[in-house]
Amino acid sequence: MNYTTITINDQKVGLKFGMASFRYLSEKFIDGISFENGSLNEIGISHIIFSGYYNNCIVKEIKQEYNFEYFVDFVEKNLNKTNFINEINEILKIWSENEFIKKTQDNEEGKKKNTRGKK
Repeated sequence: MNYTTITINDQKVGLKFGMASFRYLSEKFIDGISFENGSLNEIGISHIIFSGYYNNCIVKEIKQEYNFEYFVDFVEKNLNKTNFINEINEILKIWSENEFIKKTQDNEEGKKKNTRGKK
């Protein structure tokens, strides 16, 4: 399932990972901004959460109430809390199980295998 919720400032926010969230992230994942040395940073985590929120609003045809900054502020405020890290890890697991993410990973692995041994 590609749907979950996160509680931000006592409000449950729906996150649905799908094609719109994938397209959003394809434009936002930039080395040195969203991740460093292959690891997500607070901006990358915020982009993933926001992409799920963005996609959820589109799919359910509801008005978007929060902007990206809202999610960045929330992540930065809670990044050093253990329960928040556990919640983020669960969200990242759901996100990584998205069909579009899996296909991208499979394509990347296929490209690596096809170029091995070639000169």
